[in-house]
Amino acid sequence: MKRLLYWALPMFAVAGIISSCSGKSEKPEEEALAWDSIVVDTTTTLTTDSHSPKAEIHLNIKYALGKKSKSVNDSLLVSGLLSPDYLILNKDKKMEVPEAVRHFVARYLNDYKKDFGALYEKDKEHGSSYNLQYSCNTHVEEQPTGIVNYVAEVYNYSGGAHGMNISIAKNFDRETGKIQKLSDTFVPGYEEGLKELIVKELCNKFDVKDLQELQAKGIFVGMEPYVPENFINKEKEMEFIYCDTEIAEHAVGELRVTIPLKKLKDMLKSKE
Repeated sequence: MKRLLYWALPMFAVAGIISSCSGKSEKPEEEALAWDSIVVDTTTTLTTDSHSPKAEIHLNIKYALGKKSKSVNDSLLVSGLLSPDYLILNKDKKMEVPEAVRHFVARYLNDYKKDFGALYEKDKEHGSSYNLQYSCNTHVEEQPTGIVNYVAEVYNYSGGAHGMNISIAKNFDRETGKIQKLSDTFVPGYEEGLKELIVKELCNKFDVKDLQELQAKGIFVGMEPYVPENFINKEKEMEFIYCDTEIAEHAVGELRVTIPLKKLKDMLKSKE
């Protein structure tokens, strides 16, 4: 069943629809993890002018239902799905995901009117520079191993030459709702061996021989290679994500390194 919530913000003219789409389980309390989603598609303008700059928000955010949902949703809300993280200002108040989304949208659009309205009135010849866009689309994939992959694709444009694309990945144990970190998956001391594999895969990707040549291509310049906590734990492989500008210039874009589990077998913890 789909539930629609129509929400009005009196401080400015904005047409917004927030909808909640039920997950596949009608009795989420019987499931270790089930999923619902909240969808927002809204725009506000700085003025009533026909060519007024505007701020657009497009969200499709999945959140957990069921007995183990609280720890999952708490982890998601502090993972960067909604940035700027206005929730930091409300540390003492725990929000459910739909409430947090409404809070984010209201604050984002209100701050847009407040921060950019007066500037635009004095600088209308550069109106396009006051356009903003924020989108976040999420998807969930359950692995046969009992791991649930949660991946968010975030796009944030706040003026300038280009926007920023960020991928955020989280992995949850389906039965417990516990978030999986690298230290939960790999044996102690895995870091050096895994870094070597990642560098090797990147060298293959950029057709170079070693780290020095990779750095000459603009990868890991001025820094030591490292293993990102941003990863997707799949059935037969692991995918490590370096976001836009994290280890290379924007022109390179996001970098993903996929390593088959068979290459990692000596580093992985045994399954009990």
